[in-house]
Amino acid sequence: MAKKRSRKVEVEDTNVYIFYNTVTKVMLFVDAHLHAGAVAKFDLCGFKHRDHWKIFLETSWQPTEGK
Repeated sequence: MAKKRSRKVEVEDTNVYIFYNTVTKVMLFVDAHLHAGAVAKFDLCGFKHRDHWKIFLETSWQPTEGK
């Protein structure tokens, strides 16, 4: 029986940026390495009224309750 080789899978270390439209209540989730990369991806969408959008960052560290 042949032995299977295990392959190492490299996972990119990215952050999730959340673009939120304050008028329509639409959320757009974007994976990117840096803020500038997230904004570049957002710009590709071509949304009008850029002033209606806020940007949030999801972090891997979240506060825990009761500590």
